[in-house]
Amino acid sequence: MPRTASSLLCGIVVSSLASAAPTPEGTEVLGPFVGLDAQLHPDNRQPHPIAYSGTDLGWTYQHGGKIHFLFGDTNAGEKGDPVSLVHDDTFGTIDLADWPDPARITRGNVPLIRLGQDQGTSQASGIDPGRSMEQFKTPLGGFSNGTREFGLFITGKPQSCSKDADCSKGFICDASVGFVGESPDKQPGLTLPCSDNAAGCTRDTVLDAASAPVPGSGLCTDRTSTIWGDTDFGRAGAYAIRQLVAVRTLTDPRQYTDVHEWITNKFTNPAVRTVADFVPERGAGRAKQDYRSPGSSVGSPGGNRRVFLWGRPGFIGVNSKGSTLGLYFAYVDMPQGPGFSWDVNYYTGTSADGAPRFSRNESDAAAVDLDTSQDGIQPREVYDIVNHMSVAWVEPLGKWVMFYGGGISRYPIPQLLPDCGVLQIFARTDCASVVVGNGAIRMRTADDPWGPWTPPQDVFVGGDADRRPVADQYAPGGVLHHPACSGERCQTPSTYMLKGDYGWLYGANIIEEWIRPAGKGVDVIWIASTWDPYRVIMLRTRLSP
Repeated sequence: MPRTASSLLCGIVVSSLASAAPTPEGTEVLGPFVGLDAQLHPDNRQPHPIAYSGTDLGWTYQHGGKIHFLFGDTNAGEKGDPVSLVHDDTFGTIDLADWPDPARITRGNVPLIRLGQDQGTSQASGIDPGRSMEQFKTPLGGFSNGTREFGLFITGKPQSCSKDADCSKGFICDASVGFVGESPDKQPGLTLPCSDNAAGCTRDTVLDAASAPVPGSGLCTDRTSTIWGDTDFGRAGAYAIRQLVAVRTLTDPRQYTDVHEWITNKFTNPAVRTVADFVPERGAGRAKQDYRSPGSSVGSPGGNRRVFLWGRPGFIGVNSKGSTLGLYFAYVDMPQGPGFSWDVNYYTGTSADGAPRFSRNESDAAAVDLDTSQDGIQPREVYDIVNHMSVAWVEPLGKWVMFYGGGISRYPIPQLLPDCGVLQIFARTDCASVVVGNGAIRMRTADDPWGPWTPPQDVFVGGDADRRPVADQYAPGGVLHHPACSGERCQTPSTYMLKGDYGWLYGANIIEEWIRPAGKGVDVIWIASTWDPYRVIMLRTRLSP
């Protein structure tokens, strides 16, 4: 073949590989990471054995030569008591000097994480983001600017209002939305939004000086959000939530300070990553933008380092009722430390030349392209169960990779959640309309953070809890407990879980530092939470280009 033709063919092949969607070849469970059956780090075994039985989540970032993990609600013992009645989220670290090569991580050889533990005691260290515990307060993510660490936390607290002017920029005051639980202006205690039509909903959310309800008041909402709809769930789901962004102190790893409130709906459920060099005006593509993390990029301009944010207006949608979980994108300039600003730039679309456009008003934010070719209607998520998301730049593939999804329990809890169990917390009166599916962690990929994103592919299937006989991860040898599983290799439940309930997957998190080329593809090491047994497991997925 002539040299010119050969070169042309080679270019076509390389171009095709670069544009093609990576495919998950297979996923291997490496073992328990934190919780039941997971080994403790020597520093957590002596001289004072840590009181620690189970946790979830585990968002990661690199700082000071270590991978840092931020965990959610954490239990101290077999009865399920929280490690603290004030701050029950915890943290841990793994030294990269001990695990520089992820190829060493194999089944039965999982890195031991050093969990935060109060000195001289058995007490697991609780994360204090400047707010008291109120059930929904958990970490959403973390990042480092190289010298300081930052954390994002969800509070569950809405923004009360009696008029539009009471709301943050772009939101409106919706008097048809109220709350159940604790008053929105009080930090402790659970507060959940609800439509006025829902039983037990407190209609008037603002209190006057005499602590009397102000008639006609409500909650700030975003009716431009994909979750909004003229249903009980759609109205309540569009409420603005108070997220927290704070900097970690240098003297106490438990403590965060300089707390900023970020009022948002479209980023109720966010994912966060840092990039080395991003200037929107340059346009799309890795040739114009450096999507690598600042720690892996040599000579990148410090002034263009950004924090990327992807968001959803919730964790569970109701597609059949028109309330879907569209994907949104935004960025902020890399914070420098105490006194930092949190000015969010929301993606609104692309210009004629393909450059992304941004606005400081969240109501201007547009859902990104989630493969509209599937229905030709609009870029919305096709599954009801999204749970959490994790997004990472995979340099060998030249792709952004997103893991998300999982399952949810519909097992009824008498008197408390009698209709749909845990699902009822998220979907409320529309919980019976939620399609749970096969409980899979799924993957999408994109060349740019605003998409277009590829259709979802199953990475790791949890299983259908209603199927008999049980299959997938509910079957013997799987990672999820199910009461209908029989045999010695069925998963042992956590003792404090509701008898008769079952486990499900959520909280997928890609560990960016342990992505490596393998064969013709890439190996991604990640962690996921399992509701029962209540713990975090570690997995490896091979992606082929």
